[in-house]
Amino acid sequence: MRLATVNRNGDARLCTAHDGVWVDVTDFVRSIIGTGADDNMIGLIRKGPAALDSLRGALATGNAASFQRIDIDQVSWLPPVTAPSKIVCIALNNRALDAVKLRAPTDHPAFFVKTQTALVGHEQPINLRRSFGLTHPEPELAVIIGRRIKDASPDEALAAVFGYTIMNDVTSVGMREEDSFTFRYFRPDPGGGEPIASEGHTTYPGRYKGSDGFAPLGPCIVTRDEIADPDNLDIRCWLGDQLVASDNTRNYVWSVANALSHVSRTMTLLPGDVVSMGTAVGGDLDDADQPAIPGITKANLVDHQGSVSVEVAGLGRLSNPVSTSDGPY
Repeated sequence: MRLATVNRNGDARLCTAHDGVWVDVTDFVRSIIGTGADDNMIGLIRKGPAALDSLRGALATGNAASFQRIDIDQVSWLPPVTAPSKIVCIALNNRALDAVKLRAPTDHPAFFVKTQTALVGHEQPINLRRSFGLTHPEPELAVIIGRRIKDASPDEALAAVFGYTIMNDVTSVGMREEDSFTFRYFRPDPGGGEPIASEGHTTYPGRYKGSDGFAPLGPCIVTRDEIADPDNLDIRCWLGDQLVASDNTRNYVWSVANALSHVSRTMTLLPGDVVSMGTAVGGDLDDADQPAIPGITKANLVDHQGSVSVEVAGLGRLSNPVSTSDGPY
């Protein structure tokens, strides 16, 4: 099942693709979850598989005729989940990046968190400022959590997935450089002597990963049952008409199940939370006549006049126009 959230006459409406058209299922879902939910999609997710089965049953038994058809060209897309408690992003989760890692954890993935205000729906603009400097896309598979998980095994974590969607982890290299630190610290002497002075380097992703608009998400959620293997999906990214990345999720260092399990050890995952699995980097095209792929780090959105698009096999295509202004930070 494909589920989306759209803005229709100022109201966030839940819709699904049925027999080749989109239909509004908001009222039906509200009859199950009750009124007043900040996010109808998360309300549906919280009710568990039985609620989704009820919706499927209503569509399958002909009751879909009572659902109003939506002209998708007459509405604006919202992120499929508009109010997740958190957006967790797995860092440097691609084997192609191993060659450039000078130091990295080897027994677990690292991750960071974005906020709700970073979310942008399909076809909605990514608003940038020239002061951000080099800012590039990161095309990623995103996981939508279906139920609360804490200290979950990989199998338990994978079973808790509601569905999958697409995220563009917009990243400002310019702000990363501005928010990097070199500092002195003291580490224990293995021989038991005086602490040893060392030099450390760190950076904080609050701005360069979490600014408003830095998490385009969508267009829709595809439920778990329709994706046979999330660890074998083609991912591509375009800047306008230029292909800048071509990859597959089998190149993730940490699989969906293992990444979710690890995150759940330190951070409880709640229904509707988004876990973005890491960037697609490169990969060869099947067609040898295609020009070389420049790579995402050369795809500067700040200098781009047009759109950026991410496509994941089985999930669709997420596209966003890019707008750049000369405003201050």
